[in-house]
Amino acid sequence: MIPLFLVATNFYGKHLDIDWHREDAYIDKSLSEPLEYVILKDTPQQGPQCNDCGIFVCAFVEYVSHGMFGISSTLFGVVNHRLRYGVLLWDYTTQKQNDGAVSESEATGNLTSKHGGFKRSREQFGRSRIR
Repeated sequence: MIPLFLVATNFYGKHLDIDWHREDAYIDKSLSEPLEYVILKDTPQQGPQCNDCGIFVCAFVEYVSHGMFGISSTLFGVVNHRLRYGVLLWDYTTQKQNDGAVSESEATGNLTSKHGGFKRSREQFGRSRIR
């Protein structure tokens, strides 16, 4: 999953300092090939009884997309990140409702119909606009 994320975000294209022909780690390897990894001390990890890695994946993507690679477990609070993401989703929803915006999946009914919901047409949304 991580190699595909790095390719999709053009991570490698932005790093001209990587010498693809001289570094053993990159010679004869595809960009989507699994990465070799090193487990570092003091990195955020979920507890042994926790089956919810979603917050760690979300935080990883957020940190890497901002070019932050030094993620410390002392600075990473799972509860705070969950609250923050909840607030961000709430804020996004509130702005969307205030703007009268409708996502394409809502306007076409694709999302709801896949889950047994009713199909809605664009006419039902009146003056709403699609984002």
